[in-house]
Formats: sequence, C-alpha cells, structure tokens
Amino acid sequence: MFIRRASWRDHVFIPPLVEAAFGRHDEGLLVRELREHDDIALEFVATDRDELIGHVMMSRLIGPEGCLALAPVSVHPDRQARGVGSTLVRAITEAAEEEGWTAAFVVGNPRYYSRFGYEVEAATDFDTPFSHEFTAACVFDPDQFGSLPREIIYPAAF
Repeated sequence: MFIRRASWRDHVFIPPLVEAAFGRHDEGLLVRELREHDDIALEFVATDRDELIGHVMMSRLIGPEGCLALAPVSVHPDRQARGVGSTLVRAITEAAEEEGWTAAFVVGNPRYYSRFGYEVEAATDFDTPFSHEFTAACVFDPDQFGSLPREIIYPAAF
C-alpha cells in the first residue's frame, strides 16, 4: 500500500470509490461538490499497485478561519478493516499540522478518531450543526485555538 496526495488524474475514480465504501451516493456527491467549489484543502489516496483502494480529504471550514473538516474517509469494501483508513487519517492529520492549520474537526465515532488525536472535549464548546456527542477536534495550535470564534461553519456541500 502506498499513500500519496491525490492528483487530478485520481479525481474521476474517487467518487465511485467513496460511494462503494459507504454503500450510497451522498458521500460521493459531497466529494464532487467540495471539489466543484474549491473547498478541498488536503486530499490523499491509498493505492495498491495501480489500484485506488482508499481516499481521505480535509475541507476548509468557513468558520473558524484556519480550521479544517476531516471528511469523508473512504476505503474500498474489499480492503476495509486492514488499516488503510487509519493510515490515511494519520497521513492527512500530520500534513494539516505541518502546513500550519489551527485545528481539524471531525464528525464520527469518538473511539475511532481519538486514536489520531481528535477529542470530543476539545470541540464541546463549539456551536455545530451536528451532534456534539460525535464532533471532535484535533488541535495543532493551542494558542490560536483558544481564541477562535466558537461556531463551526461548514462549506455548503455539507
């Protein structure tokens, strides 16, 4: 397995992979709309030989400025539960920190995402359109994070 930044050549293959991973079209549409509106900040794929087996992206949040949303994380059904998703989440989270983003938010299973530094407690005082129980943040710059406005505003595609 090889992890790399997504290229324009991958774009046509990503939505079908995402749809297969989730078993529905919603997440594939999300990817298409985020790309169409230039909301994607970071995007990685996992390949095995020349086959695309996984994908992850982070989108710029409208607010707070300097923060990202991690979603979706997709692994082909034939490759799930083999560490592909974990490897992708680690890679994109490390890249976000290296690029100087303040924090990344995710909506998902707290037990899963806490392994990568995403903590529900870090996001509890933020207004969000999603359940607080499943909203977590990975803080890269604690000083900047402490002074952020406390409202998470996602791109329209969400």
